[in-house]
Amino acid sequence: MSTEHSATLHSAATLSAASPSAQAGSDPRPALARRLDPQIRKLAVGVWTAELVGDELANISYGGRPVLRAIKAVVRDHEWRTFAPLVRDLAELKDDDGVSLRMHVDYAAPGSADAAGAGVDADDVAFEAMLMLRITPATVEVSFTGRAKTAFRRNRIGLVVLHPTSEAGREVSVVSPDGNVTAGAFPTDIRPDLVFTEISSLEWADAGTAFDLGFSGDIFETEDQRNWSDGSFKTYSTPSALPTPVDVAAGDTVTQSVSIEALSIETPDNPLPGGFDQAVFTVGEAVGTVPALAVSVDSTGRDSTGVDSTGGDARAAAAANSGAGAQLPGLEAVLVELYEPREAWPAKLAAAAREADRHGAALDVRIVSASADGVAEALRGALGGQLSRIVRLGLFHPETQCTDPAAWTALKPSLEKAGFSGQLLAGTRSHFTELNRWVAGGSSSPVPQDADALAFSLTPQVHSTEIPHIVETVPIHRATAANALRLGDGRPVHVGPITLKPRFHAPDQDADGDDLQDHSFTAAWTLASLHALTLEGVASVTYFEAGSPRGIAAAGGTLNPAGELLQKLAACKGEPVLAATQPQAQRAPGKNPVTLYPVQSAAGLQLFLGNLSPREASAALSLPAGASASAAKVTVIGAATGASAAADPADASSPANGVLAVTLGPWSTAVVTFRD
Repeated sequence: MSTEHSATLHSAATLSAASPSAQAGSDPRPALARRLDPQIRKLAVGVWTAELVGDELANISYGGRPVLRAIKAVVRDHEWRTFAPLVRDLAELKDDDGVSLRMHVDYAAPGSADAAGAGVDADDVAFEAMLMLRITPATVEVSFTGRAKTAFRRNRIGLVVLHPTSEAGREVSVVSPDGNVTAGAFPTDIRPDLVFTEISSLEWADAGTAFDLGFSGDIFETEDQRNWSDGSFKTYSTPSALPTPVDVAAGDTVTQSVSIEALSIETPDNPLPGGFDQAVFTVGEAVGTVPALAVSVDSTGRDSTGVDSTGGDARAAAAANSGAGAQLPGLEAVLVELYEPREAWPAKLAAAAREADRHGAALDVRIVSASADGVAEALRGALGGQLSRIVRLGLFHPETQCTDPAAWTALKPSLEKAGFSGQLLAGTRSHFTELNRWVAGGSSSPVPQDADALAFSLTPQVHSTEIPHIVETVPIHRATAANALRLGDGRPVHVGPITLKPRFHAPDQDADGDDLQDHSFTAAWTLASLHALTLEGVASVTYFEAGSPRGIAAAGGTLNPAGELLQKLAACKGEPVLAATQPQAQRAPGKNPVTLYPVQSAAGLQLFLGNLSPREASAALSLPAGASASAAKVTVIGAATGASAAADPADASSPANGVLAVTLGPWSTAVVTFRD
């Protein structure tokens, strides 16, 4: 077998099974540990390289250049919930031309034990499929043959292709099923409508290589997934113009395939990934300020004590006012969403007000109602006439989740008459995509001229629950905020609530919790998110809820790692954030798992660091004048959950120098301060 036709498979040093994309029986560790450190099977044929992670063919590169982020199969029900894939078995087939992998995948219905990563139960498997992966020196092909085991309603079944966001601006030829060719390009600004439609294949060139990405089994189209904070563009089947949902009967089958072919004028080099042992940062001048921070409260009316006072029970109210629960001095606001019927508003506002009192914070009220009639009076009555407690307020239609122009027109004068003096927010209580489409949908901008600011929310798991995809949402947070500032003609932007799982998917779905919520991972992810959102014009960011299971505190009010981090960051509101520059080679997405967020607070320099990796990571920090590495003091965020960190002068022979070496444990976060 010639060298250029060789096929190699390598396994990562730590083998584990990703949850929910778990390979049955391959790893005895708990589901969360498997999810945080998934099995990675490395594939290389010729100059193609890829990784098999669960059922997903990921990080497909040619000659060392990223080509596709992933190819995977998805099954989504009538409420867009994703069936959890579980790899039943995997077989490897080699020949002189390349390598093939065959896997059987069971898809567990949402809400089942399988979907929670608890194991395979045949009664919960609603769909099964065979995936064939074939890699040769010229092509990568994935074929999917699936069969429904039970009847259900679906919005989508089949293969999806994820394109990396680095493709923004790339010119592409779109070939339709009838052979017509249309010129297009991946957008730079986040696009509210479809990027490409009626796709049979996509063709483009990069550095002397022509690529042909072909699809069969359905008509495909492409959307900009940055709308939902995903780090990708997505090409998928079941065109959005077709009616959904569709009834699926037991025994119904779906067959599709995706192939990408490369044709190079010259054989490209195949360099190893450009990794490095240590991240390097230089701390410089101020480049922004720490945004105001807020938390939300459970829509049922629970506060961080866990007390449910929606029924107005006096004993519940007394318990909630007992002072239990940690305080976050400097927290700007507590956000509460109010729905119809309005009879529940007083109890929900009371719970939010107790939470706000605990932290010395104001209220941020988001109302979900089709009408502004009586809103001002209802709020004033529920708060005992103290509308001054509300620092900002938004009104969103329950069907569109966006500001309704007619309701807005009626809202402002009634609030002013009632004595409201806070900010009025327009926009959406949902994903950035709703804001993007809302602004694009009118003949002129629907943003009211007298709106003080815009609002939208973020969540990293609309489409994918795998840890690498969650991590990849972080840089998109900055992109969504920048696009929101553009859509609002420079108005301030309030981002949030930011939650790990969607707050709502459909009218009859409750918000889900996530096992990650109390893990140190979430603190590291939150720090990276805030770093991305520290942008001129971002006025506030709301993270999570006050209490368990979706919040910054566990049962009983003890702060989890994300809560510990927010407690320290809230106290830095408005303080200067310093530049943390890196060498060019370390700036590419995915190159560096370490976040550095330097804050020059009144108490002195504080360096917030986080490691978004299942491996230990280190960083060398060049400190600003006046900060001595020998005076560094490390406080670990989430030490009780296993997080770890250490710091020492980079040059032991000269401990008073200005270079600090910091080591962070897996998924760990720390803050480094400097003693006088």
